[in-house]
Amino acid sequence: MSQFPHDEFDEVQPYRQDEVGKHRAPGAAPAAAAASSGMLKWIGLLVVAVVVIVAVGWFVTRDADEDEGAPTAEEQETQDDADTGEENGEDEADGNGEDGETDENGDEGENGEDQPADGLSEEFPVRAVNAGAPDGSAGQLSSELEDLGLDVQQSIDWDFANWGTPNTPLVMYPSQDQQELAEAIAAELGIDTVSQDESWATIVVVVGPEYQ
Repeated sequence: MSQFPHDEFDEVQPYRQDEVGKHRAPGAAPAAAAASSGMLKWIGLLVVAVVVIVAVGWFVTRDADEDEGAPTAEEQETQDDADTGEENGEDEADGNGEDGETDENGDEGENGEDQPADGLSEEFPVRAVNAGAPDGSAGQLSSELEDLGLDVQQSIDWDFANWGTPNTPLVMYPSQDQQELAEAIAAELGIDTVSQDESWATIVVVVGPEYQ
């Protein structure tokens, strides 16, 4: 037995497990905490959604600006054609200036009788040969050939004992691919005789007593 006498407080029912106190509604605190946690979760999701939308919009705008600045395939093709036309126009202008029918000095172009004095060709070597011309004629002729822009080799004297007496002046060339250049040289020097002679390694310009 209790040492105290029975009174009205002995009639209070024992606490249940879900009770937190006589003056607080059962489950009130847990419900408020759950509501607060749910609200924070939705706010976080909303912030994330806003950030994603802003990022996507920025990338879309940047790509659109880049596409506007880059030329389309048709525009690029048109530009390439224009550049090609300009290059062809410059080439034609240069060609007309170099190969025209008449230059400022009155000389005719490649298709005319007279050739320009400079830059005739350096494709094949040329040699001056003295066949009875005055002393120093071969050197003077070599200078004239150099003025034409030719690859001039060392001049030599004609070997009358082994080669006979040539009908000077004349130009000889060793192969067919050198014929055009040999004829051009003869035209520049006023020489009428041009012939092929495979015994020579280069184009030769032979002058005799007539050379002054």
